[in-house]
Amino acid sequence: MSPTSMKVTFRQLELGSQLSLAQCLIMEYRLAVRHLERSDFKEGVRALLIDKDQKPQWQPTKLADVTEEHVQWFFRKLPDTEELKLE
Repeated sequence: MSPTSMKVTFRQLELGSQLSLAQCLIMEYRLAVRHLERSDFKEGVRALLIDKDQKPQWQPTKLADVTEEHVQWFFRKLPDTEELKLE
């Protein structure tokens, strides 16, 4: 229930409905890479599996605090050497 992940997922569904399968796979690969770089993923793992306190400390804590710029960052093109190649 990370506010950032919720907004990113909503955007992913919006965009994915207009993309080809190949474009969706590239987008989802970018999202996976970005979530491992900088997201609440690690905090969710900590709260659920490591400390098992069930109290993740999301950053930001509210949907209203997740900026459009932050959401767009997840969808940006990766460096050419890191992009998914479907050839």
